[in-house]
Amino acid sequence: MNSTCELIIDSLKEEPIGETENFIWFITDIGIVALFKRNEKFETYISNVEIEANKISLDITKEEKEYLKIKEKQILLFYS
Repeated sequence: MNSTCELIIDSLKEEPIGETENFIWFITDIGIVALFKRNEKFETYISNVEIEANKISLDITKEEKEYLKIKEKQILLFYS
């Protein structure tokens, strides 16, 4: 596992900054992480992520995003 993945996994042990219908949200040293709550189709999550981020007062519209699967966890990472 690379250092980016290790940072993200360590951050998931911290208190989340919010929770929405499909995601649990975390702050990491490299960006914002949206952890998928269930094992749904990727398209279901990607179509809802910006709407759900707004519900907890996060603006991720200008951030780069990357899909990661780490230790069976599905994650969207948002960073500048």
